[in-house]
Amino acid sequence: MTQAIANKIMIVDDAARLRRRLEDFLKSHRFVTASWPDGRGAIAHVSEFKPDLVLLDVMMPVDDGFSVLKRLRSLSAVPIIMLTAANTKDDRVKGLDEGADDYIGKPFALTELLARINAVLRRAKPLDANPGQKSSLEAPDSLVTGPLTLDVGHHRLILTKPGQKAHKTLSLLEFRLFYLFMANVGEILSRDRILAHVYDEEIQPENHGLNVYVNRLRKVLAEIGADPQTLATVWGYGYSWRPAPSCGD
Repeated sequence: MTQAIANKIMIVDDAARLRRRLEDFLKSHRFVTASWPDGRGAIAHVSEFKPDLVLLDVMMPVDDGFSVLKRLRSLSAVPIIMLTAANTKDDRVKGLDEGADDYIGKPFALTELLARINAVLRRAKPLDANPGQKSSLEAPDSLVTGPLTLDVGHHRLILTKPGQKAHKTLSLLEFRLFYLFMANVGEILSRDRILAHVYDEEIQPENHGLNVYVNRLRKVLAEIGADPQTLATVWGYGYSWRPAPSCGD
């Protein structure tokens, strides 16, 4: 029987004692780990280490976690869980808005951290062709709605118009949400259905997080020159994907 390849986790935290504790705990659960006391070391080694997930502290000297998050996001779509001592709503919203996939407030139980790590890693697995429904079909190579194409293999959103082509590499969370909407064009998706697609049952999301995620998707659309209101709000219920027609439609 072939042994499953261990997931690799990068730990970025200036507290040496916590880093050692996390490394020992995660290794006991068969993860491969590497840790750095600051963002600069992590950024310098992310391409070499190729982590499957990053645990990133917010409050660090020199470069705080938000600055490191932006830099990591420019280099990789690797899932990132923020570790925040402040754990205020503003910090959580800022982390999610800048591209984090989840967050956990310090102090935290190691069992809760493990649950969040496993949940994020499960989200990173290939999606089926019918999000939220049982299906034996494999995900398509791409989803096309109007002038927008979602490149499933490379997690990229591509805009194609006459004389204009732009693309953006998406974080795991962004990709999953774009996939959900673009696979269900014109359908009104409830807030509960959207959150269920992002979170596992054992992780209880905060409702304000969905507004942050939607704002992130609209920001991505604007960055590549698409209409942010392609992702339309259906007041009192949820959201719907309503793309502009392709050229020639």
